[in-house]
Amino acid sequence: MSNKKSIIIRREFTDRLNNEPLDIEFITLVIEAIFDPGIIQNILKDELRNKSDTFRSLEALIVALRNFFATNVNKMLTSVEFGGLDGEVIQQLKNLAIFEYEYKEDLRRYDRASKPNPNAIFWPDPDHKLYPQSITETLPFIEPTKLLTKSTSVGSAGSCFASEIALYFQKHGYNYVVKESSYDDGEVPRSSARWGIIFNTPSLKQLAEKAFGLRKMPNLAEFNDANGCWQDPFRENIIFSSVEDLERNREHHLEACRDVFLNTKIFIITLGLNECWEYLPDGAVASRFPKSRLHAALFRHKTLTVSENVHNLQTFLNILRSHNPDIQIVVSVSPIPCLATGRASDTHVITANEHSKATLRVAAEEFVNNNSGIHYFPGYELVTRCIKNPWDQDQRHVSSSTVAKVMQLFETMFVSDDECIIKF
Repeated sequence: MSNKKSIIIRREFTDRLNNEPLDIEFITLVIEAIFDPGIIQNILKDELRNKSDTFRSLEALIVALRNFFATNVNKMLTSVEFGGLDGEVIQQLKNLAIFEYEYKEDLRRYDRASKPNPNAIFWPDPDHKLYPQSITETLPFIEPTKLLTKSTSVGSAGSCFASEIALYFQKHGYNYVVKESSYDDGEVPRSSARWGIIFNTPSLKQLAEKAFGLRKMPNLAEFNDANGCWQDPFRENIIFSSVEDLERNREHHLEACRDVFLNTKIFIITLGLNECWEYLPDGAVASRFPKSRLHAALFRHKTLTVSENVHNLQTFLNILRSHNPDIQIVVSVSPIPCLATGRASDTHVITANEHSKATLRVAAEEFVNNNSGIHYFPGYELVTRCIKNPWDQDQRHVSSSTVAKVMQLFETMFVSDDECIIKF
C-alpha cells in the first residue's frame, strides 16, 4: 500500500474560514495542468514552491502566475537569442489565458443566473423546492434564432414527419416553395418537389447530386402490386399510372429539384433512418426494399454509421451552397419510429430504431457544429420526452395535437414573433 500523502483539496469557503494555505502538491498539479513540460513549468514550480504558504485560494495562485509573467516576460523575451525562448514564453502565457477562461466557464456550468434559459440546466422536476417544472410544459431549446417570416421562401424534404411540416406551412400561409406537384400525391403537396419520402442521408445527398447534374440516377421502374401503380424505386411513394408517364416526368422532375434549391432561403430536413437499400451497380440508395422481386437482386441492405451520415449531410450542403451560397438548413430527427428493420436476424425493431435515432442525432449534432447557418430543431426530443401522449392510434405516427405542439416550438424558435400562428 502506498503511504504517499493524499492531496487535500478543500472547498474555497473552507480554505478562507481556516485561513490555511493551499497544499503544495495541489499547486504543483495546477501548474502541470496549465503549462507544458519545459523550462517555464520548472521555473514556476521552483518559484511558487517557496511561496506556497501565501496562497489561500486558487484565485490568489492564478494572480501570482499572472504577476510572474507580467514581471518577467519582457526580460525573458529580450535576454535570449532570436528564436530561443520567445515562442515558449508566448505559448505558456497563452496556456494561462486559456486556463483562466475555461476555469471561469466551468464554474458557471450549473449557474442559473449565467444561462439564457435557466431551466435548461437540470432535468425538469415538478417537486423541486425552488424551481418546480413539469417536463410536459417544457420546450427544449435555449434561445430563439429568428430565421424567417411568413414571406421567407421555405422548402423541405425528409421522412413522413417532414410532410407534416410542409402541410402546416401551406395551411397557414407561409411562402412554402412548391415546384412540382400532383393530385396523385394528395390534395396538398407534401414536399417542395415530387422526390417522395426521404428517410436517409445518402438519399438527401443524391437528391442534390441529381438536381445539379453530378449524378445520373438509374432509370428503373417497378410495379407496386399494393396500389396498382408504377414508381421509381428512388422516389418513394410517388406513383404513375404507366411506365411512359414515369419516363416523361424524369427531366421535369430534375428541373423542379434544381428550382427548389435555387429559390429557397430556408430548407428543412428531417432524418428518419440509418438503414437503406444500396443499388449494387453504382451505389445509388433507395429508402425502402424494392417492390419488384427482380429489383431485389440489385439492392443490398446497409446500416449507416455516424461518419457516413455526417459525410452525406456535408456533401448535400456543399452542393447546395455552391449554387445558393446563402441557403440555411434546419435539421431535425424524425420522432416517428421505423416501420420495420432489415436487421431482425439479430436486432429487434425497437432496439434497431433506438440505434437509428441515436446515430442520426449524433450526426445532426456534428453537422450543426461543423457549419455556420445550420440549425438543429429538437422536434424529436419534444415528441419523445415532453409530450405525455404524442402518438396516434398506430403508436407510430404523431397525433394532430402533437403536430401543433411541434410547430409551436418551431415558430417560437425560428419565426418572427409577430407572425407566429401558435402563441403561448
